[in-house]
Amino acid sequence: MSTLAIQTRLARLPGWTVLGLWSAAVLLPLYILVVSCFKTTAEIYENRLGLPQSWSFDNFANAWTRADLGQNFINSLIVTGGAVVLTIVVSALAAYPLSRYKLGWNGIMLGLFLSGIMLPIRLASVELFTLMRNLDLLDSLTGLILVYSAIRIPFAVFIFANFMRVLPSELDEAARMDGAGETRILFQIILPMVKPAVSIVAIFTAIAVWNDFFFPLIFIFDDRYKTVPLAISVFVGQFRTDWGLVFASLAISMAPILIMYCLLARQIREGVGAGGGMK
Repeated sequence: MSTLAIQTRLARLPGWTVLGLWSAAVLLPLYILVVSCFKTTAEIYENRLGLPQSWSFDNFANAWTRADLGQNFINSLIVTGGAVVLTIVVSALAAYPLSRYKLGWNGIMLGLFLSGIMLPIRLASVELFTLMRNLDLLDSLTGLILVYSAIRIPFAVFIFANFMRVLPSELDEAARMDGAGETRILFQIILPMVKPAVSIVAIFTAIAVWNDFFFPLIFIFDDRYKTVPLAISVFVGQFRTDWGLVFASLAISMAPILIMYCLLARQIREGVGAGGGMK
């Protein structure tokens, strides 16, 4: 092996080391989750890293029935899907004039949207609860959808505005000459050309909404409207926790997000690559 090749490998060694440690930090919890799904609580305490004594799917069946995950899955799908669609539509409508029109207040408006990213919404939980109560939106999936959409819109506007800004203005002018209105230009011309941005907004919104425990906990009281994170919490008690069912429930709850990510992975990679070249 030449001296140059050795030097090149040595130069790459720190990067590979960091990558290896990061991979281990990600894969180890995933491994623990998978093997723990097939263990009893006693087995988990005795040997957390070892393989289960028998690969039984009883934990999955018990978790599904005892926590009523079927209904909770439907609730989470409705809330997540509604929040994703509403966030994309509203954010695209807001980002379109901010990125395509040359108006003096565009920078101020974009700054206001960006301030929404920096402000932690949980600090206003009391005021938000009062507002939801006055609007009769407590204990409803519609209320959750509106709250989650309002939280995610600032981030989505920032993403859409950056992607739309780099598109040539000739697209809009040509469409207007053909008689297209602004709504048609946005949804039939601009949005199809920024599919990576749509994918990024969709996956990040879906992950945040699907995994959230805080807002369903304070806004939902009826068991009929509970989401998956609330359903999983029934296995965690003050004096006893059935960890086998907890891990099985977590594995079940991860499936929709993993499937969604696999479907949108290519668009997300393209979006990240395109975003790196923006000015």
